[in-house]
Amino acid sequence: QAVLVVLEPHTAATPPTAQLHKMFSVPGRTVLRIAVRAPSGQGVQLRYFAALSPALQGKVDGFKGEIEQYLPKDGKKVVFATAWLATDNVFVALMHKHFPSVLSGMNLVAIDTLHLFPSTLVVAKQVEDKYGKPALWKMPADVTNRDEFIAQYGDCEEMDSADFDFVSKVEPFQRALAECNKDILITGRRMDQAAQRISLDVWEEGKRTLNPMASFSWQDIIDYADAEGVPVNSGHNFAYRCSAPIEATKRHLPDLPWKKVDLGKPFWQCTETEIKGSPAATITYVFKSFGDIHTTGPVEPHESERTGRFVRQAKTECGIHTRTTSAGAPHGGALQDLIVKDAAQAKALKSACVRTIDLNERQACDVFWLPIGAFSPLPGSWRRRATSP
Repeated sequence: QAVLVVLEPHTAATPPTAQLHKMFSVPGRTVLRIAVRAPSGQGVQLRYFAALSPALQGKVDGFKGEIEQYLPKDGKKVVFATAWLATDNVFVALMHKHFPSVLSGMNLVAIDTLHLFPSTLVVAKQVEDKYGKPALWKMPADVTNRDEFIAQYGDCEEMDSADFDFVSKVEPFQRALAECNKDILITGRRMDQAAQRISLDVWEEGKRTLNPMASFSWQDIIDYADAEGVPVNSGHNFAYRCSAPIEATKRHLPDLPWKKVDLGKPFWQCTETEIKGSPAATITYVFKSFGDIHTTGPVEPHESERTGRFVRQAKTECGIHTRTTSAGAPHGGALQDLIVKDAAQAKALKSACVRTIDLNERQACDVFWLPIGAFSPLPGSWRRRATSP
């Protein structure tokens, strides 16, 4: 990839000229070494912008076509749900560059769960300032800080995860959607993030939801961020070097047996030696994504960013994308409602029960779906007499 170099007056924090070439040791790109002789007492600051590859430019062109096809030109009643992740910030950058009028008229909605990483709030401000687009921020109802949250709802470690997600994310997001009079919801979901998203459609008509980043890969995102100077979370700049693996369910705990190292730049701009150190650490973790502090952990550089999300929980989504959009038409055309409405009949069925089984939350959810028709079209195939030989 081509590299454009910009020379600017440096700040006191700029490294000496002799070290400037290290800024260009970016894996997968042309290594550019420049010797600069500045006037006495002065220096230079170098910034690089890597040109987009043809493949990435093709995805940007596809993105532009999708925005033109599905969004109104004035952006009205359009909502983008941002968590200030790298993909979210690239979306804002793309909109600012190619569709400023749409970006101006739409709403960015951000939820402060009161359990975010401090660096998330920092990059949020950077994105808002750089692209001139303040977000509509919402918090859990009736609280303004974490102490108030604990007093009102409880400690996040003691709450049921579904309850925590509802009060801290889903309910505030529902309020935001109502305030924005939402017609179209935009997400930053990508197909490469997890198996649950591998068949993600760009446009979901039944939900009026647009997923314009669906075809982008993690590599696409960081390449674009580097090329366009998109702000990213400073938490990407740290490596956690260990002498032995640490269980994913424990990586959120304090005082772990690892060495936290400031790489001075996002880990993806570093060589393997820079990440692992010399001699190389047995295992090294980095943060590839940022959610709530108690459900997010660092992962190995080669792992998906979603691997570090919702650790210790049997789910992969917080509910914002699954519990705040209306359902589409039922599969099969009609719901098969199997709930017994007659009170006397329901009582008789209960009294005839010969065995009770305790279900966990996931199992209870599946059982609940059966009678309300979520598995349509199943007009009765679950009944034993219909399936027995």
